[in-house]
Amino acid sequence: MALIKNFILVVIHLVGELWMGCFRRSSDFYDKHAVTKTKAGYTLFVILTFIATIGIAALFYARINQ
Repeated sequence: MALIKNFILVVIHLVGELWMGCFRRSSDFYDKHAVTKTKAGYTLFVILTFIATIGIAALFYARINQ
């Protein structure tokens, strides 16, 4: 659960930084929250990232071919 919470926190901050880049948060913030402590956690992260990437690509493909 902590891994999911940290992942969501990092994603929210990255998206927020895209919109409000003037605040320039240091990279130390992301180093503290983006740590996987187990091999299973890393594998889960990679699988979820892959699924999200395929889903976004499929969504774009469906929108283009409408």
